[in-house]
Amino acid sequence: MAGTLYGLGVGPGGSGLVTQKAKDILGRTQVLCLPKSGPGRESVALQVAAPFLPAGVAVEELLFPMSRDREVLVRHWKLAAERVAGLLDCFGAVTFITIGDPLVYSTFGYLMRHLLAVRPAARIEVVPGVTSFVAAASRLQLPLVEGDERLAVLTVPVTAEELAACAAFFHTLVLLKVSADYGGTLQLLKQAGLEKEAYLVSRLGGEGELVCHAPFSLSGDTVDYLSLLIVKNRGLQA
Repeated sequence: MAGTLYGLGVGPGGSGLVTQKAKDILGRTQVLCLPKSGPGRESVALQVAAPFLPAGVAVEELLFPMSRDREVLVRHWKLAAERVAGLLDCFGAVTFITIGDPLVYSTFGYLMRHLLAVRPAARIEVVPGVTSFVAAASRLQLPLVEGDERLAVLTVPVTAEELAACAAFFHTLVLLKVSADYGGTLQLLKQAGLEKEAYLVSRLGGEGELVCHAPFSLSGDTVDYLSLLIVKNRGLQA
């Protein structure tokens, strides 16, 4: 039996945005896998999923290091896939949880591809989750795009050239992982003329939530790793 891997998005934080389908799968999960970037790092995904898990569920941490070395990353993707393949042999089904959506800047895509390389017959079921930037827009009551407007989703770090190009074509910019270079990103936004309307949202739905309408006032601060910026480019005609 090849088994089934469930890839569950559990939303941006807080258990209230977990979908009913994800709750149902979590409720019958025997073995739960979750990504870890290193020892001692908290798992927000596990905190969110915990209320829906049965007693005695086995929890397996899969290491996905924060590295830009492709060889290091591929090695850990393969190790994670081999571990999941072994768990499928034992349990028949494995649930992998991730913050946000499993197919939006998530480790799940790498796991899925490498698992199918070692278990081509494995069944994959992906359950979408609420993405952080959509939830942030709801919290701000801010339409992301309307009519013929265009949306760009970027991860930090970005370059001045990339932001300049976005300023010419996109009406709304979402910048994820801004803690990687928060101050530098704000400077680049100013250079691109995108400083007039921006919002910082951190730890949405969880403990320590921050919604800031004046993110440039925090330019010298360190922001939480679960932080994003939404930038409106009002000068661009739709």
